[in-house]
Amino acid sequence: MNQEEINDATWIVGLLALGGPELGGALVTTEVADDFNVAFGKAAEPNGALRIVSSTMSADALAGSIDLAATLALGKPIHTEGLLTTHPRLMVRRAEKLDVACSSLLAKALDQNQLLLIAVMDPYDPDAFLAEKLEARLPFVVDEPAELRWTSSDIKCAKNRIERTPIDPKWVGDLCSAAVAIGISSPRFVLQAVAAARALAALKEQDVDESCVAMAARLVLAHRAKNVPPEEQQDDQQQPPAPPPQSPDSGEAENNAEQNPGDAEVILEAIKAALPSNLLNLAADGLGKRGAGRNVKGSSPRKSGGQRGRRIGHKRASSLAGQRLDILATLRNAAPWQPLRRKFAGADRMVVTRDDFRVSRIKQRNEATAIFAVDASGSTAFQRLAEAKGAVETILAECYVRRDRVALVAFRGKKAELLLPPTRSLERAKRALAGLPGGGGTPLASGLDEAFIIAMQVRRAGGNPIVIVLTDGKANITRAGLGNKVTALEETQFAAKLFAAEGFDSLVIDVSSEPQKSARALAINMQATYLPMPRASASDIARPVSIALKSASV
Repeated sequence: MNQEEINDATWIVGLLALGGPELGGALVTTEVADDFNVAFGKAAEPNGALRIVSSTMSADALAGSIDLAATLALGKPIHTEGLLTTHPRLMVRRAEKLDVACSSLLAKALDQNQLLLIAVMDPYDPDAFLAEKLEARLPFVVDEPAELRWTSSDIKCAKNRIERTPIDPKWVGDLCSAAVAIGISSPRFVLQAVAAARALAALKEQDVDESCVAMAARLVLAHRAKNVPPEEQQDDQQQPPAPPPQSPDSGEAENNAEQNPGDAEVILEAIKAALPSNLLNLAADGLGKRGAGRNVKGSSPRKSGGQRGRRIGHKRASSLAGQRLDILATLRNAAPWQPLRRKFAGADRMVVTRDDFRVSRIKQRNEATAIFAVDASGSTAFQRLAEAKGAVETILAECYVRRDRVALVAFRGKKAELLLPPTRSLERAKRALAGLPGGGGTPLASGLDEAFIIAMQVRRAGGNPIVIVLTDGKANITRAGLGNKVTALEETQFAAKLFAAEGFDSLVIDVSSEPQKSARALAINMQATYLPMPRASASDIARPVSIALKSASV
């Protein structure tokens, strides 16, 4: 099998067998997990095969714990080793069901380059998503069968070459530029792409060249894209300046310049070729993961005294009032102190003190609220409003089942107006939407201020707000209702940064005929997902919002 016939999944098997914990791992779909496991087992070193575990494992199984029975029998602490020590190559089935404690332990091991993790997920489950802390540390996605291409001898030879395979710093700069162009801001993914490029060169028995860097960018960066790279607009009338004359002795320098990397266009083209046609859905899924993976600031206590919900671990008990006592964790914490306590207490039974008490940590479902901030100004206002009406009604129908809510803010003329307070009532929404006005200036800062106030109210009530701004980003009316573009832009930037400071999940949907720099800048200031959607329909808007609401409600 020549290199042109090797599919991406097979390359990823070789990369992970070679790079190991340095590359972190991969997210693999359920259908191809068995093929991936067999191919990796053939490529791995002796005793380096994947250990298959279930997502229902406990944190103690991963990190090790005190053997309670042996400790009580021998009267001294007896520790057991965890999977992270005994099997640093794990394949986790249904990884989306991992609890918070296990996800944190796995993420820590990945950060310390002590773990190779293969997370297996069901691609047909719309509510399944991997914890953000793990998804951000796994560079590859595998959704096709891997072939039996690599052997352990191939990987051994490649390991001898990789130490002598550097990467030119200019390629690293081009990878950074390409990552920024597709909306990736974290340097972690660029470092993963750099490591993948070096490993590819070692597998191909060559130096790091354009093909290695382009393939690494396609495998690591393309599926994380949030934006479509902008097309370069070329002016046919402008010609590049003629190169200066060179002396005959500069031939060698010219040849080196031709081989010297430094053009990010090749990397961007490779990424574009791998971008899915439904980039909107991909970006929406990414927002959902981001929202579910972050703790909500300022949330109020939930109802029922924290007793309803899913158990995600235990914590020290400050009070047992309204708490669920974790008996096993309590006994495990008290066990190491038994010899000393029995000696001073003169007891022949287990002595448990107040400091030993542990109570269960419960994760409850949070109510989500979608806050639409709609630009109702200008000549295209009626089109935007029609899309917003259809999207709000679509989302409300789904929210009725999940008990989530929708709010609507419209800004036009000199001010913003709350047309629909957070509600689940479809009839009330239709009445508010029927009289939605349009036309006039763009008081974008006032619209953001109104949406921010509602988002803070939702958060204080214990809910998860998600802000969706439909605009082209061209603010021209100040908070005072004056027509000053410079002041309006400054106020808009300040208002947008408040959303980023509070960590609100948000989308900026650019509904202009062509993507606007002003809308993209607004998304950057808000730290929001930017979705350029010319001629967007109501269903186009509703789908990413629906995905984000589902994930925020978990």
